[in-house]
Amino acid sequence: MQNLWLKQDTKGWDFVPKYYNKIEDSRQRDQIKQALRSHKQNIVEGSSERSLSSKLKLYDVSKSSGMEALEDFEDILRIENLPLWNKEDPRLRKLHQVFENYPSIPSNSSNPSAPSVRAVSEVLGGLEGREGLEAVVNYLVDLLTRSGYLLDKQINAVEEKHQREGGYKEKLLRKRLAYKKSLP
Repeated sequence: MQNLWLKQDTKGWDFVPKYYNKIEDSRQRDQIKQALRSHKQNIVEGSSERSLSSKLKLYDVSKSSGMEALEDFEDILRIENLPLWNKEDPRLRKLHQVFENYPSIPSNSSNPSAPSVRAVSEVLGGLEGREGLEAVVNYLVDLLTRSGYLLDKQINAVEEKHQREGGYKEKLLRKRLAYKKSLP
C-alpha cells in the first residue's frame, strides 16, 4: 500500500513545477506540493504510531491532504477543459500495467521506479502539450483516488480494532491493574 503513495508523491513533485511555472503560481505550486508531501508523510508517521487514536488522527490528516491535492488536479482538468478519465480508460490501464505491474505482469524488477512526467507521456506514445498534460493529471487523479480508497479501508480497520481492543491508554491501564493485582 505504501509504494502507491510513494510513487504518487514522486510524480506530483515532478509535475507541479512544470505546470505551475510562473512566479504568480508559486503559492499554488507550494500548496499542492505541501498537500502531496503531507499526504504521504502522515501515512508513514501514522503507521509507526502505537496509539490507535494517533494513527487515526494522522491518517485523517493524510486523507484531507490527499483530497486537497486531488481537487487541485481536477481543477487543472476543468481549467484546461480536459476530460477526466474513468477508471476503465485503456490509457489508465496501460499506465497501471507499466508503472505498477497491475494487473500483475512478469517483471525483472520487484520494485519498479516511480514514473516521471516524461515517462508517463512516453508510455502513451510520446504525448506532448495538452495531451501530455491530460495523461499526467489523469494519472495523478487516479493515484490520489485509489490512495484515498485504500486509506479509507485502513481507517476503518483501525477504528474496528480500537472498538474491539480499546486504545493504547486502556491497554496500559489494564496492564497496570493486572500488575498491581499480582503484587503480594
